[in-house]
Amino acid sequence: MKQPIATDGASGKPFSSAIQAGGFVFVSGQGGLDPATGRVVSTDLKAQTLHTLENIRHILQEAEATIEDVVKVNVYLKERSHYEAFNEVYGSYFAYPYPARTTIYCDLNFDILVEIDVIALSPKRVGQE
Repeated sequence: MKQPIATDGASGKPFSSAIQAGGFVFVSGQGGLDPATGRVVSTDLKAQTLHTLENIRHILQEAEATIEDVVKVNVYLKERSHYEAFNEVYGSYFAYPYPARTTIYCDLNFDILVEIDVIALSPKRVGQE
């Protein structure tokens, strides 16, 4: 059984911000867009990364999970040159033992510089409450 996680400012697009299933929370890709306006929050990578991680934190809270529950992270960066700046912000959110992580360099939509999706442990198993 799976349960969508509803958040304020959801995109209205044909996907969920997150799905809770099988003891996990699967968070869709989040980027440097303001969910309320659909606009890029900044042209600065660190600001976009901070905003993206805060969006993820908010979605996880809606699922009764925390950033500490994250076990897998996929990172999409527009520029290789952003790697070190990204890691500075990322490192302020995650502590040892760090989640498993993949970093990919690619073109991103809407002029965003970073997109992140995560998988977190769920504090509850959907369908078994």
